Amino acid sequence: MSYAILHMQKLKQPAIKGIQIHNQREKESQTNADIRNELSHLNYDLVNPKSIDYNEKVNKMIEEGVTTGKAIRKDAVKVASFLVTSDSEYFQNLSDREERRFFESAYEFFADEYGEKNIAYAMVHKDEKTPHMHVGFVPITEDGRLSAKDFFGKKQQLAKLQDKFHDHMVREGFNLERGVSTDRKHVESAKYKALTLQQMEKDAKEKYERTIGQIHEITDKTKAIENIESKKVLGLVGMKEQDYQSLVDYATNGVIYQVKAENLEKDLEKAKKEVEQLKSDMQIGQDKVRHYYKHIEENLDSLVKEKVIEKMKKTDIVKKYENLIEKYNGLVNKYNDQLKEKTKLVGERDTLKFENQSYQRENRDLKLENGKLKDKYLELANEFSSFKKRVVKVLFAQIDRVKRFLRLNDVDHNKIKLLEDKRNEIVQDSLQRLEKPENQKREEMEMER
Repeated sequence: MSYAILHMQKLKQPAIKGIQIHNQREKESQTNADIRNELSHLNYDLVNPKSIDYNEKVNKMIEEGVTTGKAIRKDAVKVASFLVTSDSEYFQNLSDREERRFFESAYEFFADEYGEKNIAYAMVHKDEKTPHMHVGFVPITEDGRLSAKDFFGKKQQLAKLQDKFHDHMVREGFNLERGVSTDRKHVESAKYKALTLQQMEKDAKEKYERTIGQIHEITDKTKAIENIESKKVLGLVGMKEQDYQSLVDYATNGVIYQVKAENLEKDLEKAKKEVEQLKSDMQIGQDKVRHYYKHIEENLDSLVKEKVIEKMKKTDIVKKYENLIEKYNGLVNKYNDQLKEKTKLVGERDTLKFENQSYQRENRDLKLENGKLKDKYLELANEFSSFKKRVVKVLFAQIDRVKRFLRLNDVDHNKIKLLEDKRNEIVQDSLQRLEKPENQKREEMEMER
């Protein structure tokens, strides 16, 4: 598994010029044999479109960003230079486009973390064994101070930075393990160096094999010339056409081959020494790796146990999450049922509301009709009252006519007197009979109200 490697180096004023020369390949390096000058044109800077003066840019950024008004100390850290990379095998499996996206994603992380205005350079080197990027951050705080201590004064800050960087790169789609924390940077350096030395040894072996092949080719040609058979033809020494051509070739190029062979033998000896030295350096690197990782191996069981416990905790969390999802789904179903019931009730309510409105309209019509009936009743009652008065008058007049008739016919005076005494009773009885249907009608109306 490949690692997301992130190293940080604090640079003061004198060191800035050196990192400029290295980043922009302003001089041929005498110490870094990995640089292949013929590939240096592939290098690029994600911040600066062309070569710049690092000191000039950094000092300008400090002048514009630092607002304390105090003079900058001569020994102040002006740049935190980050090295971003992974192992060479990881980059071999990436396309050129994905490799560039790797460094662009890393740059975006630093721009978001520290502010794009505080990034002085982001130089990507493709002319070495392993592609990598140097990012220069000028540590200016939000309140306008130059203070690397605020950003990197505690080990926890660097460890947290490693975590955030790894999480960012994974989110961007790069399958990498988290790099070793800065409090164990010697471990990662030794491991990285060991990997580099392994690659160098592989290259040296390939060069050695090519050299041996060239030497064997020269040796074979030399033996072919030594084995040429001579013949006598008419007192002269003769030879085959093929042998003659080989002799001509040797005479023409033999000296060149000889010099080339001698140079190759020297290169071979040099390569052998390089291989031996690389093996020695690699052994030292591996010893350092074993030394720094020794405590990890000793605590492997406890680490495994912690991982198991952590996984179990995650499993419990998943179960709880599933229970919550189940409860949530139950609540959603219950809510949907209640929503359906509510919709049904709303429909019924609207129907009842419509019916109620219809009844209200009907009631208003009935009240209006009832008012008309009352008016008619009053009119009839007045007419009936007048009618009763006329009836009473007619009845009294009729009784008087009967009395006159009885007197003319000499009816007993007592009977006439009895008729006169009962006159009022007869009239009242007639009126009661006349009013009986009207009283019944009034009672029915009262009952309806």
